[in-house]
Formats: sequence, structure tokens, C-alpha cells
Amino acid sequence: MDRAGLYAAFDPNEVRPGVLGLVVVLALVVATALLLYSFTRQLKKIDFEESPDDARPPAPPPAGSPPVEPPPAPPDGPRPT
Repeated sequence: MDRAGLYAAFDPNEVRPGVLGLVVVLALVVATALLLYSFTRQLKKIDFEESPDDARPPAPPPAGSPPVEPPPAPPDGPRPT
């Protein structure tokens, strides 16, 4: 059968996803639920609390890099628009 015959027999109002579509959607839902379950278990293992005593000072710049200068202070007058 040629393509013209296939397109003539095709009725877009009669197309249904069928069992294969249902199986694919259910598999995606199950995979998503398992990933979310695993993700929440991994997040429960992490301790998010950080005390100020544990704060580390910033690392010095690498050797040979130019010195870092602070940004200039803003002028005290009104800002131009």
C-alpha cells in the first residue's frame, strides 16, 4: 500500500494511545517516584547546619596572579539617571 492510501485511511479522531502509551506513562511515573524517594533519602543524610566557628577564612589568591583591589566607593552625591 502506498503512502496516499495510508493517509486516506488515517482518521485523526480515531487515534488512541493504546496499551503501549499507558505502559510508558506508568513506567515514567514509577521511575520519577523512585528518584524522588532516593533523593529525599540522600538529603536526609546531609547536615546543613554550619556554625560560625566552622567558617573558614577565604583562600589566598594563587601565586603569580595580580593583586585584587576593592571596588571604588560610590560617590556621595545623587546618582545620574
